[in-house]
Amino acid sequence: MKRRAPRRDARVVFVLDALAVVLAWIAASAPLPAAWVERGYANGFFAALNRAFVPLADRVPIAFSDVEGAAVLIALVVWWVRAIRRAPRGRKRRTVLALLAHTAGFAALGIVVFELVWGMNYRRTTVAARVDYSAARVTDAAVARFSERIVDTLNANVAAAHEETLDREKLRAAFEPLVQRLGDGWDVAVAAPKTTILQPYYDAAGIGGQYSPFAFETLLNASFLPVEVPRALAHEWAHVGGFTNEGDANFIGTLACLRSSDALIRYSGAYWTYGELPESERRRLRLDPRVNEDFRLGRERFLRHYKPQIFALQWRFYDRYLRSSGVAGGVASYGEFLKLLVGTPLDAQGLPRARPSRERRR
Repeated sequence: MKRRAPRRDARVVFVLDALAVVLAWIAASAPLPAAWVERGYANGFFAALNRAFVPLADRVPIAFSDVEGAAVLIALVVWWVRAIRRAPRGRKRRTVLALLAHTAGFAALGIVVFELVWGMNYRRTTVAARVDYSAARVTDAAVARFSERIVDTLNANVAAAHEETLDREKLRAAFEPLVQRLGDGWDVAVAAPKTTILQPYYDAAGIGGQYSPFAFETLLNASFLPVEVPRALAHEWAHVGGFTNEGDANFIGTLACLRSSDALIRYSGAYWTYGELPESERRRLRLDPRVNEDFRLGRERFLRHYKPQIFALQWRFYDRYLRSSGVAGGVASYGEFLKLLVGTPLDAQGLPRARPSRERRR
């Protein structure tokens, strides 16, 4: 009987691994009522986590997500090496298969935690369904007027923008009313961005930043030009506020910047938007030479460490991840914000008008 006990224990572990995988599948794909996702999760459980842990993460001077990632990787390697070394001869293959199963079980538990701390936000209603957006408003004339506004913002603010450093409180002042208009009934605890040890990979893959839900912190590409930072940071803050869709985050980040009274913040919003304008509009409108110089420096910064193969691999992986999370357009969702900006009317405060509640329910 004593000899069979380890086999029984092993079977129990395999059953737990299988249960973890099933639980991960349920957490990631089980249908949930939209009202509960919005009120119970995004404005309930998730909001409580944000208020509790983001301020704590902000006190840690380094990127704690780096520490978490390194600890998990080291523990995984040590576990595998020790288990394989201790395996009797003739049982190495069985040991490796068991390790694969157990690793999948732990990964499944990681998916469950991810869904709880952030992932369920992927089921929130998109911004396009929250605001009074109409595709019929996205006409050539409307795009031309919007393009003129972007170019005018760049030309009018380029001098002042280069005389400033980012005041995050001013960015927050423009950001908070916007996310509240879009559905966050709580004060999003946004924090200062941190630099990651993965910075070389960020540069090679063209990654601008990310919100790390396991560490409740915002990571930003350290090589960004000062004029690039405000809008990039506001984009990540949108994720901190539970808006997962990349197009929605671009919309929030851009509009927050454009409605700011600060020259650097406004300039940054227009800077990131200019490249999305139709080529015909960019040929038609004239930029101040100092603005063109900023774009030259931005391209130079991007290409300095850019690796096409790594870039393609990263964005192919991220595209599949977004699609598996319910973002139909994948990475193409990044560019959808321009249509939202053109096709959504704003009020006197520069905030998007909300879609009538009856229409939203439909």
